[in-house]
Amino acid sequence: MVWYQNLYIGRVAQARKDSLIEAIDSGAYPSGAYVVLVPANENCQLEILSAKEFRHSYVRKNCLMIVGLAYGKTEAESIVEAIVRDVWADRKDANIRAWLSEEHG
Repeated sequence: MVWYQNLYIGRVAQARKDSLIEAIDSGAYPSGAYVVLVPANENCQLEILSAKEFRHSYVRKNCLMIVGLAYGKTEAESIVEAIVRDVWADRKDANIRAWLSEEHG
């Protein structure tokens, strides 16, 4: 899995950031953890998934990049809002995928 270099992290998840990332990378998907990701489906800008969804190989294979880490779905939704605000402030459009590609490399 690819983690966005400027990962957006929720306020509650911040205290557990390293252990959450390590758990997700190692295949132990922590309860309550959510990720904001860029899916392989080009018709979608972002997707919010419970970390438990990474148990399915299809999800792991079709996740292009994890851009946000949250503890709880509400916190994940707040991360999406923050990303949209940042994209709009920088590009004056809502092309999140292009902005993340520019930022990531």
